[in-house]
Amino acid sequence: MQDWIRDQMRGDSQTLKAVYQEEGEAGLIAIIDGLSYVSFEKTRLYQLLDADGNVLSGNIPAPLIGALPTQMAANDSRLAVHPPYEVDVYWLREDTLGPYRLIQGAGNHLVAEILEALAAALLLGYVSVIILGLIVGVRVGRITEQRITSISAVMADVSAGQLAARVPTRETAKDDLSRVSAGINGMLDQIGRLLESQQQISNDIAHDMRTPLQRLRQRLERMSQTGTVEPEDLLACQRQTDDIITTFNALLRIAQIEARNRNSRFENVDIVEILTVVAEVFEPAAEEAGIELVAPIFGQGLIVTGDRGLLMQMFSNLVENAIRHCPSGTSITLAAASETHSITAFVADTGPGIDRTDHDRIFRRFFRIEGSRNTSGHGLGLSLVKAIADMHGATIAVRDNNPGALFEIRFEL
Repeated sequence: MQDWIRDQMRGDSQTLKAVYQEEGEAGLIAIIDGLSYVSFEKTRLYQLLDADGNVLSGNIPAPLIGALPTQMAANDSRLAVHPPYEVDVYWLREDTLGPYRLIQGAGNHLVAEILEALAAALLLGYVSVIILGLIVGVRVGRITEQRITSISAVMADVSAGQLAARVPTRETAKDDLSRVSAGINGMLDQIGRLLESQQQISNDIAHDMRTPLQRLRQRLERMSQTGTVEPEDLLACQRQTDDIITTFNALLRIAQIEARNRNSRFENVDIVEILTVVAEVFEPAAEEAGIELVAPIFGQGLIVTGDRGLLMQMFSNLVENAIRHCPSGTSITLAAASETHSITAFVADTGPGIDRTDHDRIFRRFFRIEGSRNTSGHGLGLSLVKAIADMHGATIAVRDNNPGALFEIRFEL
């Protein structure tokens, strides 16, 4: 604003210089007298001095002699003016018009008026923002309170046993409470799946353990009634007891793997080396069963981070499971391959295969497909394989090998 006012005074001096050149002294004095007269409340000051320092025109009666400052207080006695209350400083400028000295002054009332307008605008804006903020804050607070109440109600329902309760959510919502609600619903879904799994496990344990325990009790009753212990009965009791102990040991092993700290015993492990060792260990059993065990493992140095012993057990379970369920004359293939961001291992066979409807169920504990119920086993081998794969952050899937089944374990790098 100060620069703009000084530019205005500079323009006025050039205009007055042109008037002097065209109309002479009389015209210059007349113009300055007119400007002094129309100056509103003396917000603009003018003084025209001749070479001797005499005042020829203007609204500053006392001559300003000597070096002129760039600004002067409005109440300075040398100005001898009574400015409006908005003006407290005059910005001054001096120019030479021929033999004359032109002095101009401009008050800072525009700055004061602008500051006053800004203050009013800021005050009004502040009050408006406060009122709007209160309105929006109350509205948002009520909405937030309603949603928190809804979440609390769902948590209370779940605590009361209503596990099907879920927090209402909108798919398009991206706010914090929506993410919390989605997380709670995901947690409740996982809890539901775990409880369903535990219930299924309990039912399966009761179903699978009932028969061997009943047989064991019948033999013990017969031995107690006869008063004699036949070696055959004693051996059968031992086998059935070992069967039961093996089942519970497998369950405990799975629980230990699922509860173990994932990185507790991890190291760099070569998948090619693991598969080679597994093929060598099971080759005699495969030959005895009339099954060809093939290990065309391409590449080397396929390194993953994991527990060597558990990975060995995982692939051993898959190969042992294939040998048990494949008839003579079939083949089992072990292979591994590297991709851009993953390493994939395969255990495939050309046996009877697995029905597509069972692909998602074979990793459940105690689950056994119809064709394998007459063979030995407890339905825990693939559950152990799944637990080990999950512990290593790997994904395991079963596919049709046409004929046979193919197990694919993918390790992300």
